[in-house]
Amino acid sequence: MLLILAAFFAGACTTIEPPPTKFCESSSLLVDAMFEGGNIHHCTVEDDASVSIVIQPEDAPPINQSPWYSFRLSPKQATNATINISFVDGYARYWPKTSTDGLTWTRLPEEQVRQQEDGTSMSISIALDETPVWVSAQERLLPAYYDDWIRELSAHPEITTLTLGRSVLGRPVQMARTGSRPEVVLFIGRQHPPEVTGAMAMRSFIGSVMSDSELARKFRARFSIVIIPLINPDGVVLGHWRHNVNGVDLNRDWGPFTQPETQSVARLLAKMDSENESPKLMLDFHSTRSSLFYTQMPGDFDEPVDFATAWLTRSRKRIPAFEFKHDPRPPSGQDNTKNYFFAHYGIPAITYEIGDEVDRQDIAETTPVFAEEMMRLMLER
Repeated sequence: MLLILAAFFAGACTTIEPPPTKFCESSSLLVDAMFEGGNIHHCTVEDDASVSIVIQPEDAPPINQSPWYSFRLSPKQATNATINISFVDGYARYWPKTSTDGLTWTRLPEEQVRQQEDGTSMSISIALDETPVWVSAQERLLPAYYDDWIRELSAHPEITTLTLGRSVLGRPVQMARTGSRPEVVLFIGRQHPPEVTGAMAMRSFIGSVMSDSELARKFRARFSIVIIPLINPDGVVLGHWRHNVNGVDLNRDWGPFTQPETQSVARLLAKMDSENESPKLMLDFHSTRSSLFYTQMPGDFDEPVDFATAWLTRSRKRIPAFEFKHDPRPPSGQDNTKNYFFAHYGIPAITYEIGDEVDRQDIAETTPVFAEEMMRLMLER
């Protein structure tokens, strides 16, 4: 019996996953993820200047393949470090970026990164002096970034800012909006923590909508603008791949509204309905492997001009070198933002996706075009 029990426990032990280890160190290097947006699951020292890191999702599979990683290298002396990263239930979707201040980021040169053909692991080589260096899947746009944006928006004479609700862990879900109008345009962002390029596009897009141009002033005179920049603050701070703290993909909770983050928006929509404010367009900003726009099918609307087709066609004419795809899809049973707003309001509800590795300057230069053509077309409707 003792032998049987020993064999049982030995077998059981082989299936126990090692606990998360947010840091490891050698005599020359400390590696850690003990900061907002940091994420490693396990870290071990191989030799004095070589470290192995395991990245895995916050919840058991299935999960969207968005393997976020972010860690800090703190050298104790000048050294040439090698960081071997392996991905559990994921692959190396994001090319590593580095920063010495957490604000300015540089894409690592190709000669410093080696990826396995199947993408399940990669190795980074980096020369370090005595300055700490952050290595991250994407730029870290944290709540402080959004606090700064909210302060910027609140300085606009037409905007009021407020806290819509709280996340699971009590972080604010903030909103900025212009005055009440019968017609409303909504902008929603950062449901999925790693999707940083979509967040960059959203801020640039809103900048054009709230500008002092004649077009923007006419647009705001007709439409009320509702901006919800960061709906998943817990996931962003904790370095999640996809979910909120309860393990829920917020972009699959529109309709059920089981989570406090989406419930805060549901309360807003109910209030708007009671005050005869009617949504006319919803844009939900995301990121994926390449830039694209998920829309309804042209035949889903009883209008002479399909908004999405006209919008994207006009934009493409102005920025022909910017690659993006228009991907119209029929309604599905998925409880995402796009489906919810179309089903409940019969309006164009569009998932605005920017490619993970799109040049950041290209985002800044092309996004205003999409914003301007959106405003022109909405004013024509």
